[in-house]
Formats: sequence, structure tokens, C-alpha cells
Amino acid sequence: MNKSQIISVQASAGSGKTYNLAKRYIYLLLGSNNETSIKNIIAVTFTNKAAVEMKYRVLDYLKKAALCLDTGDFFDDLNLTKTEISKKSIATLEDILRFYDNFNIGTIDSFKNHILKSCAISIDLSPNFIIEQDYSDNLLFSLENFLQKARYSENLRNLLLQYVSQYTMKDSGWIPKNTIYRETEKIFKKSGNTGKNILTGNRESFDNEASSRVKMITDKIKIFAKLLPKLKINSHHIKAVDKVLKNDNKIFFEVNNIPKRFSSESLEYNKDATHNPEADELWEAISKDIKSFCDFYMNNYYNIYSNIYSQVAIEFDKQSRKDGVVFLNEINKKTVNFFEKNEAVMPEVYYRLSEKYKHFLIDEFQDTSLVQWAGIKRFLEESLAVNGTFFYVGDVKQAIYAFRGGNSELFDTMSNEFPSANIDKQYLKKNFRSGKVVVDFNNHIFSKENIERFLNELYENEDAKCDFSKFVETYNFSEQESIQEHNYGYVEIDVIDKTFEDVNEETKQKFMNHISHLIERFALQNIAVLCRNNDEIPTVSSWLLEKGFEIESSQTLNIKNNNVIKQIVSLLMFINSPIDALSFSSFVLGDVFSKASSFESTEFEKFIFTYNKENKSGIFYKNFRYKYETLWNEYFEEFFVKAGFVPVYELTLSILEKFKIIDNSPDSKAFVMCFLELIKDFEMQDSGLKNFLEYFNKLQDDKDSLYIKNAFGSGIKIMTAHKAKGLQFPVVIMPFFKLSEHSMDRPYFDSSNEEIKLLNISQNLAKFSEKAKKIYDREKLNLLLSELNVLYVCMTRAEYEFYAIVPPKSGTANNKALVLLGSGNLISGVQQKYAINNAVKGEVVLDNFDTNYKGIQKYLMNDKKTTIDINDIKRRGTILHYALSKIVSLKNKNRGDAIADVVNITKRKFLFEDIDFVKEKLDGMFKSEEILKLFMYDETKIYNEKEIINTFGDSFRIDKLIVDDNEIVVVDFKSSNYNEIKNKEQLKNYAVLISEIYLHKKIVIYIVDIEKGQLNILQ
Repeated sequence: MNKSQIISVQASAGSGKTYNLAKRYIYLLLGSNNETSIKNIIAVTFTNKAAVEMKYRVLDYLKKAALCLDTGDFFDDLNLTKTEISKKSIATLEDILRFYDNFNIGTIDSFKNHILKSCAISIDLSPNFIIEQDYSDNLLFSLENFLQKARYSENLRNLLLQYVSQYTMKDSGWIPKNTIYRETEKIFKKSGNTGKNILTGNRESFDNEASSRVKMITDKIKIFAKLLPKLKINSHHIKAVDKVLKNDNKIFFEVNNIPKRFSSESLEYNKDATHNPEADELWEAISKDIKSFCDFYMNNYYNIYSNIYSQVAIEFDKQSRKDGVVFLNEINKKTVNFFEKNEAVMPEVYYRLSEKYKHFLIDEFQDTSLVQWAGIKRFLEESLAVNGTFFYVGDVKQAIYAFRGGNSELFDTMSNEFPSANIDKQYLKKNFRSGKVVVDFNNHIFSKENIERFLNELYENEDAKCDFSKFVETYNFSEQESIQEHNYGYVEIDVIDKTFEDVNEETKQKFMNHISHLIERFALQNIAVLCRNNDEIPTVSSWLLEKGFEIESSQTLNIKNNNVIKQIVSLLMFINSPIDALSFSSFVLGDVFSKASSFESTEFEKFIFTYNKENKSGIFYKNFRYKYETLWNEYFEEFFVKAGFVPVYELTLSILEKFKIIDNSPDSKAFVMCFLELIKDFEMQDSGLKNFLEYFNKLQDDKDSLYIKNAFGSGIKIMTAHKAKGLQFPVVIMPFFKLSEHSMDRPYFDSSNEEIKLLNISQNLAKFSEKAKKIYDREKLNLLLSELNVLYVCMTRAEYEFYAIVPPKSGTANNKALVLLGSGNLISGVQQKYAINNAVKGEVVLDNFDTNYKGIQKYLMNDKKTTIDINDIKRRGTILHYALSKIVSLKNKNRGDAIADVVNITKRKFLFEDIDFVKEKLDGMFKSEEILKLFMYDETKIYNEKEIINTFGDSFRIDKLIVDDNEIVVVDFKSSNYNEIKNKEQLKNYAVLISEIYLHKKIVIYIVDIEKGQLNILQ
């Protein structure tokens, strides 16, 4: 095993990144002579999906090794016998099962969340704070609070008056509040991404200083205009002067319209014309004044926004603390700020965690942001000081998350961060994914020589003030080797000539032609269509649907677009507002109602026609109730009774049961479960049907909670490059192969110092300001590099064949991808048939998608949700355990009624499971007087599922904790197949923890076998 403390792995596409991460994790455990356990290792991934895949890989290799199955050369470097590896693997698996909370493979946000939870009180947060993703409502509320306070505060009112004055100088909109909100939101995002505070600007009025400067400039231009009749100069000078004088002063507040001619400090005279020293001197002064004004404009325009943001941020922080909420965008910033404030004496929790974590593994390191790195680095410094290790893997060519703060330059800065450490740099060059033809094609396109040629041609006629070295170095090690068995592949590039009248139609024809030929050799699920952005997906989807092809895209996996969910929402909208005839009609006309009631939609259509024809007065649903009284009473009346009295989750479950939705529409199971999870998440922070419907309608399509998480089905895949990252497909088609043009975001966030300075940077300002030009050229090049990285990700997803259709334009500009390709149409390789395993690598296929509830659960977003084990005893134990968690006390209660209530609650939790055994087991358990006695304490003394935390920040959950006057009773429910020795050891640990909390009290521990209905006391 590699003994270096720091190992850097540059893993190009398809080179086995996850394999090497899993291998490193397992080697740390099996090769350490029992010095390292799972609690000492933390593996950080970029996404939940990547975390799930890595866990799967680790467990898969450990299980195979434990059973002495074939693992290839995976364990060869351990220098252990197969028997030794098997024994160590078994021990590790037992460790994982016993202390699963210590199996630390998760996202960087979950790691930071763990840190914040451990030190919540120290930073004035509630220990039970909630993490939320959508901050828009809180931010808008905070802005409203600020505006209200400005009515009574002279300082805040002056701030707003300055903003309005500046706003009217440039903007023509009527609602400046919207502009304030948009800019405030941008600043909030960036502040979270960088972890830095915003530098507040000079409070002196921008518009007064700007107006003074502009007046001085225009006065000089007017004087210069009087000299024009005497001058024989280039006409562009004259036009520039005329443009300023005709547009009055406003042209300088719309800086993009300042004539470029003023950027030159010297006059261009006509041939043989006599120079005028007075005019030369005056023009030079005007040019310098305009450049000075542009520098001032760049540095100070956004001061007012930063000042307003600082006030809104105060309100936002107050509201968040009041609500006990931390937003995902703030986690990194809060963590880093906490460490910085405790620089002299590091927080106690930090020492505890650094003692626990000795080995760090980080995936997708190129997408790690500076603020994320700042928090992790503090732990690394401590762990490396005590012989810990750091293993990071990634690929700078796949850095496509710069917009989230990802900084690929971190890859090359480790020698500066840890100057005394020995860093072992490794490069994974072998491509195990793609055929030789695809690998060779990508080697050529992304070779250092081709990238240099591309940049030279692209910037040949541009005065760019930027360094290309970073760009070129990114692709310095791009060449890969294909493995010997992959001597196949095909690449076809179609360039659309700019002379085509309808480029979109030509693209469609070429695309559909590729599809028609591919389906002769590949199944639909083997074909992936990759788009640059979400806007292209509906276009491609419509082309395929038009020809009757089955597809899978973000649209088809969005629960909002699912027909059954639409009908459920229509019914909920009607229950919320009975006068909503449209929602009621939509539901009754749908197949959910017709399948359950056998009521023909044509019958209802006749009813609507008659109702409209007779122009009946009154509320629509009442007329329906009068005509179809039996149907109404059977299917709708109970919801009117329940409305407003039961939670949305309970109401929705009643709808599912009443209309037998899962039975009648089995294909909708995953969508229904995702919808229920969404409701559950909503009810953790809010309540009420009206509020839920507003929340649901406001959810944007980019919210992960709206999408089912399933293994791929049988349709053609359509997705963006960002969604495709980490996946691979037999065939990839890019119907819009282009390097997109992106303008710089404004404001520009200058984070080169301790605080972020907001700058106004634009292409036109760059003509007058050296600083602006330097920033503009550098950021333009960075945007181009990000786009090239996106292309690299797309082009390296293909296993067998890759197709690209290249349009002549990207937006209104020429398509830079044409320069990258360096040639026109291209065909390489041979089309053929392949023996393909249709389980798409990159997704952990856990079960058939059309199984019962247990299968659906595995596709839910949160891997901490209940998943029923396939082992029947364990499954029954899980269900019984849940039922018992819902029984606090039976004192002064009817036992039969209490059990019946718990059975109903459990049935709703395990919607698709047979739980008939629960009542029988509970009845049997409570026949034991000893067990029944544990449920006869006052409710005020009983805590079910009580969580306790030790001094190291580890959490433990006690099934039932009873705090009596003289003693503490711990009840642990176990199924019959539990490990008695390990369980007793765990319970003794509980006893130690509880004794530290409840001093001088006797502690009694009972173990209840929930299958046998037996009670044992732990001596």
C-alpha cells in the first residue's frame, strides 16, 4: 500500500476514479493492522449519487472478499492471503453494520452540516436547526423588513434615496424593488460560494460624483466641438462628439454606449492635415477623463447595492435564527467563519473531530470551492500532523461547476498548502470505458497542440490581455490509452453549412437519420442524447416523440409532468377551494377517477355540456353532487369532512387508498412516493393544504425534490452535460455541438482580497479601463475553458459510438466549436453490432423498477429514508420497531384501541407492505405483564427514539428511555436474530453515557425480543 501522506490522482474520463477511491478506502482498513476503523476515515463526494455509488463499490468488494469470490487484482497490493483478506473483510462489514453512522461516505455539505451540528450552540444556533435549500422567501421577507425600517430610520431612508437616484439615472423600469432583490440574491449566492463577506462601499452619493465628472467631460467636449470646423480629422472623431452632444449626459450612465473612439488619447488627422496643439491637448484630456470616469464607474457603481445588501443580510440572519434554519448556501460560510473567529483557541468540537478523522478522501476535487477547502484544510492540518493521510482524485478537464464556486486550481496548490508533505502525484491514463476510435478522436481534439492551435486562431485578431498558460496546462495530460480488448468504435461529425436556409430543420433531419440507423443495431436505452442546457431538451424530445419513440428526460422524470400526480393535485386544489370547477372537472375527466369508479368520461362530458347549455346557476360541484349523489358520497364526501382537520400527508394517503391509485396505475408508484416525500418534507416546516399547494406550484423545475431517482428504463436518454457527468452510454449523440457564448455576470465579484468587492465590468468598459480589460479578458477565457470542459465531459461519455451535429452559429456568434474541430465532416471507425450489458454503469441498479414498495423506496432522494430489507425477519423487525416507536404509554388507555391506532399509522408508513402480523405480535407482547409494565409510566416520563450524543459528537438512538424519580429505564427492542454479545456491549455504552447525564440515579436496562415477546434484564 502507498505510504505517502498525500496522494493526488488525476483521473481522466473512464479511467476508474470511483474504483480507485473504493480501493483506497478499503486498503486503509484492511492494510492497517487494525489501527484504522471506519470512524477514522471520511470520504467526501460532490453529489449524493456519487456517495451512494462509492458506498456500493466498497460494500460490494468487501462482500466478495468476505465470501472469497473473484475480485480480480483489486487486493493484490495488500500482500495478504485470500484467507486473511476474507477475515478482515468480514470484520469490516460487521463494523459497518454495527456502527453504520461511522460509515462516513457522503457529500461535502453533509460533512459541514455535521460540523455545524456539533458546534451549533457556540455559534448561537439552535442544536436542532433545519437545513433548507430554497432561501428566496426568507430573502424577500428580509428585504421587505429593510424597506419597512427605512420609513423610520433616516440613515436607511437616505440609503434608499441614493439608490433611487442612481436607479433613475440608468434604469427605466417602474419597480426598483425587483432590481434590488435580483442583485441582492446574486450577492447572497456569491457570498455563500466564497465564504467571504461583502465589502460595503463608500456611503457618499455615487450619482453626485458621477454627475460632476460627466459635466466636466461634456463641457470639454462642447469646447472641442467648437474647434471641429478648423480640424481635418477622421470622421469617427466627429461622429463620437456628435453622439455625446445629441444624447446629452445620459450616454455616460449607459457606459456601453460611450463611443470607442474616446479610448484613443490622440487624434487621427487626415493625410497632409495640419495638427492643432490645442485640439490635441483637449482631446487627450477628454480621453483621460473618460477613462478615469470609467474606472470610477467600475469601482463604485455597485456600492449602493453592497450597502443595501449588508442591511438586508442583518434582517436575513435574524429571521433565520428565529426560525432555527440554516440555508444550504450558507453552510460553508458559517463553518469557515466559525473557525476564523476561534483562531487563537480552536473550538473543542474541532479537536474532537480531528482526533476521530485521520484519513481524508475527496472525490471530484476539481469542483471543490475555496470556501469548502478552507473548512476541510483545518482538519487535514491536524490529521497530517499525527500521521494521517489525504487522498484526492479528480480531473481538471471535467471542472464544470465554476458557477458554484468550484476552483480547479486547487489541484496544483497542495505543495504550497502543505510544503513539508511528500505529495505522490499519479495520473490514470488508461481508458476502460471507450473504444479505441473514440479515445483516439478525443486524444486529437483535446491534445495540447490542438488546444494551442485553437486559441491562436480564435484570438488571432483580438487584443486580449490574458495568459493562455492555465488553459493549455488543463489539457497538458489529456492523452489516454485504450485497453487492448476495446479495438472498436465509431465517430461521425456532421457540420451544417451556413448556407442552409433552415439550420434547425437540417439539424432535425440529420439527427433523426442517425436515430433511424442506430435502432437497427442498438436498443433505445443504449442511446443517450446530450444537450448543453435544459432549453434544448424540449426540442429534441418533441422530435423523438413526434416519431413515436420512448424517451427519458428531466421532463419525463419530473413529478409535476406525471399524469397521475397532476390529477391528485387537481383533486387537492378542488378540496382546498370547492368553487374551483376547472380542477374538479380535470380530476373527474382523468383516468384516476374513471378506473376507480368505472364512471365514463364521456358521461361527464355530457354533463358539462348540459350544464353549460342550460346556463345553470350555483356552484358546479353541487350540481354534480345532486345528479350523481351515490358517486359523490362514495368518492368525495369524506374529503370534505377531512379538509382542514388532517395533515396534507394523511389526506393524500386517503386519496391513494380511496381511488386505488397504486393498484390501478402501477407505473406511477415511483412518482407517488416522490410526491409523498415532498409532502413530508413540506410538513417538517409548514402545514395546511393551501400552503402546500402554493409551495408546490412555486417549486422551480431545477429542484431535485421534483424528480424521481430511478435506474434507467427502456427509452432514449435525453439529458444535459451536467446530469451526464459520471455516467457512460453505448452511444452518445450531440445534436447541438457548440461552444456557447456566455456574457460575464454583473456585478463581477472581486474576491482577491479578504472581502468581496463588487465591480461593474463590461466589454465596453474594458475599452476604457486597463483594470476592466484585464478582468474581462481573463473571465472571458475562463468562460471559454468551462465550455470546453463541458464538451470534454460530453464527448467522453460514449463507449462505442459518438455522433455530433455542428451548427454554424452559437446564438448570433460564429460557433467556436468549428475552430476546435479544425475540419469539416468527419467519419472514423466502423459501425457494427456489439454485445451490450444493458445495466448502465454509473447508476447503482438495486432492484427492478416495477417492484413493490421496497423497490420504490430505494429510488427515493434521501438514502436515510426507511428501506425494507429483503430478509423477511429483518423486514418484520423493522416494521414492528416502527410500530412500537409510536406507542409512548398505555397508562389509562384502552389497549385494543391504542393497538388499532398504531396499526393504522404503521399501515400508512409501509403503504405497500403486508402488516397483518403487527396486531398479533403487539397483542402477544402485551400479554407479558413484565413488558406491559414498561408501558405504564406517565407519558411525561417517557422518551421514544431518544437521541444522545457522546463527547466525540457521535449520536446514538435509544428505543425507549424512561426517566423515573429514582431510576432510569432503558428499553431496547430487538428481533430474534440480533448478536447478543455486541448488543450488550452497545447497551453498556448507553449506560455510561446516561450516567453522565443523570448523576446518582440507578440505571436499569431491558432487552425486549419483539419476535418472541420475551423480556431480559441486562445485569
